[in-house]
Amino acid sequence: MSIKEFLQQVTSYIRSKEARSYVEEELHHHLTKSKQAWVNSGYSPIEAEQKAIAEMGSASQIGKSMDKIHRPNWDFWLIGAVLLLIAVSITPILTTDFSHRFGVDMTGYFVENKIIHIILAVAGIAVIMYFDYRKLQRYSMSFYRGALLLLIVLWAMPNIFVNGEAMYKIGPIRFQAWMSLPLLLLAFAGFFTERKRKGWKLTGLFLLPLFLFMMLGSLSVALLYMAVMAVLFSFSYFNRKVKLIVFLIVGGMGLAIAAFSVYAYHYLLEPYQTVRIRAFLHPELYADSAGYMMLQLNEALARAGWFGADKLHYIPEAHTDYALVQLIQSHGYVAGIAVIGIILAVALRILRLVTTMPQSFGKLLVIAAGTLYSCQSIYSVLMVFGFLPLTGVPLPFISYGITPLLMNAFLIGLVLSVYRRKAFIEKQAIGHRFN
Repeated sequence: MSIKEFLQQVTSYIRSKEARSYVEEELHHHLTKSKQAWVNSGYSPIEAEQKAIAEMGSASQIGKSMDKIHRPNWDFWLIGAVLLLIAVSITPILTTDFSHRFGVDMTGYFVENKIIHIILAVAGIAVIMYFDYRKLQRYSMSFYRGALLLLIVLWAMPNIFVNGEAMYKIGPIRFQAWMSLPLLLLAFAGFFTERKRKGWKLTGLFLLPLFLFMMLGSLSVALLYMAVMAVLFSFSYFNRKVKLIVFLIVGGMGLAIAAFSVYAYHYLLEPYQTVRIRAFLHPELYADSAGYMMLQLNEALARAGWFGADKLHYIPEAHTDYALVQLIQSHGYVAGIAVIGIILAVALRILRLVTTMPQSFGKLLVIAAGTLYSCQSIYSVLMVFGFLPLTGVPLPFISYGITPLLMNAFLIGLVLSVYRRKAFIEKQAIGHRFN
């Protein structure tokens, strides 16, 4: 038996295509070295080859062992938690009274749509999980350009505005600024891995989308974007000194922006904008206008006991942005705390994966996905409890809506794609370190 035939027998037992090529390369390296050692001992090349193969052992046993070691990983804890959240997301729809808005009961319509959304989201998670995320790194600049194009279109030719935020609507689909976040996530994960661009170029690449977010009036999206970029940068290849200088500069800019915001509040903002700010601080003074929704949420939460209110309080958009409040008033704070706990458990599970990975494109992807998911979750929860302004940030996997559901499915799919190849990446990192 030749070395080539031996390697073919070994790899025939390995189901992962990527693992087969990796194992074949490693074993070929060891067999070649062993063969050369036998040749140096006085054996002929043919005899040395047979000696090297015999030393390696049974091809079937090695193949089965390598298949077990390199088998793709499944994070059943993360998958189970996400599927549980998706299942719970039907509850706010079942308890919402749609007749207040539509004049008829639309529960069946929204449930049917939700089931379709769930099927698409689960399929999306599966497709992205099986896709090799490393192929995305070479398209970092393309993702950035795509995000920029979307923001420029929204800025130059929006056809609707919601609460002052520019959008572009085609049929039932609304293109919004936050749809650019997954593209920017992929782009900057690649930028911070490649080490090809200088600091001033990366600064320009960061500031341009931020400028467009501000021009579009998407303050909440701008905050999410800055949070993701800050965390990504803190895990990037730049040394500690550079990171400290950048954070000090950004901190100074933040203070300057805060000071300018105070000035703008008194002298530059339009009346409807200042009313929204004052209504957040004192909603009772604007009960018939900008403070109405906050008062409705407060009333619903006040009525909800540990196991639900006796009579549900009507909340506009209870199945979308305020799904958590609807769930709490229908099933109580026990259910609300449980859902919040599962949402946080997903974030912590992603964080645990980050701590076990070597520096790589995959690690930065997981960091960015986890940060975007966590920031959405934290903002949405704090928003409905009155700690942050109402800006329409959906609660991941709970709020109704195909676009936010697919975006968060994309994030979880990315995390699972990295996790499936986690052991292989760690072996590669160790190999590069000692080569």
